Amino acid sequence: MTTKAERLEFQAETKELLDLMIHSLYSHKEIFLRELCSNSSDALDKRRFLGLTDPRLAPDGELAIEIEPDPAARTLIVRDNGIGMGREELIENLGTIARSGTKRFLLDARGKTDAPELIGQFGVGFYSAFMVADEVVVESRRPDSPEGWRWRSRGDGHFELEPLADLPAGTRIVLHLKQHDEDEAGAQDFTAEWVLRDIVRRYSDFVAYPIKLLTQRRGPKLDDQGQPIEGSEESRREWVVINSQKPIWMRPKSEISAEQYAELYRRISRGFGEPLETIHFRAEGSNEYTAVLFLPKEKPLELFESEPKKSRVQLYVKRVFITADCEELMPAWLRFVPGLVDSSDLPLNVSRETLQHNRQLAQIKKRLTRKVLESLGALAKERRADFEAFWGQFGPVLKEGLYFEEGDQRDELAGLCLFRSSHGDGWTSLQEYVERMPAGQPAIYALAAPDLEVARRSPHLERPRAKGYEVLYLLDPVDEFAFQRLEDWHGTKIQSLGKGADQLEDEGEKQRRGELEGQHKALLEAMQQHLSGAVAGVSFSSRLSASAAVLVGEEHSFSPHVEKLMRESGRGPAAPASRRRLELNPAHGLVERLERLRQESPERFGEHCDLLYGQALLSEGATPPDPARFAALVGKLLLAGSGPS
Repeated sequence: MTTKAERLEFQAETKELLDLMIHSLYSHKEIFLRELCSNSSDALDKRRFLGLTDPRLAPDGELAIEIEPDPAARTLIVRDNGIGMGREELIENLGTIARSGTKRFLLDARGKTDAPELIGQFGVGFYSAFMVADEVVVESRRPDSPEGWRWRSRGDGHFELEPLADLPAGTRIVLHLKQHDEDEAGAQDFTAEWVLRDIVRRYSDFVAYPIKLLTQRRGPKLDDQGQPIEGSEESRREWVVINSQKPIWMRPKSEISAEQYAELYRRISRGFGEPLETIHFRAEGSNEYTAVLFLPKEKPLELFESEPKKSRVQLYVKRVFITADCEELMPAWLRFVPGLVDSSDLPLNVSRETLQHNRQLAQIKKRLTRKVLESLGALAKERRADFEAFWGQFGPVLKEGLYFEEGDQRDELAGLCLFRSSHGDGWTSLQEYVERMPAGQPAIYALAAPDLEVARRSPHLERPRAKGYEVLYLLDPVDEFAFQRLEDWHGTKIQSLGKGADQLEDEGEKQRRGELEGQHKALLEAMQQHLSGAVAGVSFSSRLSASAAVLVGEEHSFSPHVEKLMRESGRGPAAPASRRRLELNPAHGLVERLERLRQESPERFGEHCDLLYGQALLSEGATPPDPARFAALVGKLLLAGSGPS
């Protein structure tokens, strides 16, 4: 049957609008196959649903989607045996930009309990085919109509429509692909089997119907009865199902084995092994979605990169993959948690590549965060050894949440945090610290240090150790940021030992220190003058019992090793490191010796001031400003004996 093809205009205002849809809407060309598979899935759903009440529309075989590449002809065919389209539907759905047949179908089916969940929303996904094709041909027939139709367009503002006879029910889309440019960055050959497999696996793996790919295979020749002929071989094309179809997260948890969860974990995380914990739940009500999250045993290699992923949670909408790293669904301090969310009603933008920002996202994010914290809390309570191993891997990242979160969520996270301390070799929590506090201890004491050994040798421990007070060690750079926001634990103040005024000094000690500073005013002023470029001031201290000197920062300053890290990373100030106060132990014999040197030998006095300052730096794990000169001064002192010459 042949007739002259009609030539009709697209029912949109301008060709420019079509150009915009084709060239500006999508960021990745491969999206076209996801869109066509989604449209086919909707067409199959419609036929299955309508066939329940209309026998003419009932499927007469397996409902499926077929993909047929032809590298020689440079064509790609996507075919389904769904509901199909008649002439008017082709004009309305393909000839009118942004008219969604799916949306209209859902409105008609609203209120029916067995209505399918369809994917299409905007009526624009079909046009993504023109990103990769010079010409697109659509052949379609409804099962209840004897007449089929062919729609053809080059995406130039026009389309042709003609009737066809002897056409199977459903829709057949033929893409006449653009010439493949191997030199183009990121170019893909959309007739290559592995490329098509990869796209379907990534975007449409869980479409509910089989997606079959016509593949080239070598195998034994077959006789007339279809039996292999021994010793023979031939190349033939076979249909192979390339999608999983049924996502395991849609099944009840009781039906999913640990190995199946582990398989999903490996697939999402692109790692190995098994997860430490699996979190699987379904939210119902006004905002329905299913989520599967995993707590890993080992950190991914990219976790501490300069530009790490901010999320590892994948987003699906009605089983169709939308994005791999959905930042809107997980806070950055949980960026090590792989997982997925499959929603039925999340609002997407028109290209279905990103989300529209609304309060639903914030609600889901809050729920996911709550579930992770609950799982971590149960792990800490029931399997402490496993939690400590987990904390050793991910603790520094989790503590970022102390800085960024507010209210109850921050308190809950703070309760999970573990620290090394002067109590022993193991980990301790804030609550465990408080429970061990002796009567009368006014605060939780913490000390920032670059590593555990430096912390244990710090002069700042001398006073609290003498009083029997435990000290938390803040060994991760993030700790100092976190404790600027976390000022107390359930009413008990957290005090840094290396900053601000001495909180352990009583009134009597303060008075005695003042008297001594008056007696040695000339010494302190002379030291201040000599070290003016290095320290903010020189004073006596009640902090020390054995050490000669210690450096103390301002109340809200950062420790030197954190300042150094910030400068080296390019994220800190370009200015020199902040100057701190040098505090001396007035009971140390070195003070009397410095007083004598000040009066007898100004040169030796200056050298001893430099040695004392360098010693204070070394005690906190830092390096003297001029290591070579410091080593020379130490050598000179050793030659001179224990006292001045």
